[in-house]
Amino acid sequence: MSHHLLAAAAVAVGLVVSATAAFAQDEPMARHDATPAMHDVAEADLAWDDLDVPGFLPGMKIAPIHGDPSVADEQYTLRLALPDGYKFPPHWHPRAENLTVLEGTFLLAMGKKFDDSKLKSYVPGDYLFIAGESPHYGLVKGRTVLQLHGIGPFDILVVEGQGMSP
Repeated sequence: MSHHLLAAAAVAVGLVVSATAAFAQDEPMARHDATPAMHDVAEADLAWDDLDVPGFLPGMKIAPIHGDPSVADEQYTLRLALPDGYKFPPHWHPRAENLTVLEGTFLLAMGKKFDDSKLKSYVPGDYLFIAGESPHYGLVKGRTVLQLHGIGPFDILVVEGQGMSP
């Protein structure tokens, strides 16, 4: 093995040992912002509120978990609960959303007009990434709980002429 290769290997081992030692300490590493090192929320402590969105049927509930979804460039995590049979219109979000199905069956399709034949079914544990400004629509079977996270602002904008009324 050449001297250059041995020197590079020694440097790599030193970096791994240093990083391992830093993580093995009892004290948390120094943070450069005001974000706490850990934030936890027990499911029993979630505060559910009605989520009224123009063009959406009533019945959706929202529970904030972390951050404020209305603040630009801030990370957020929230949960949505939808009652059995809930149908939501074609809509879009200005920024990307990350969605995980926690409970129930979530049926979703991409597009500006509702078309049952395009719906795809997602079950607990399934994850979806939906790019910002991408219209989508769907419905749920059984009470369905979704967890969303992303970078704010989170907003829901119904595709023109596609809203639903009770």
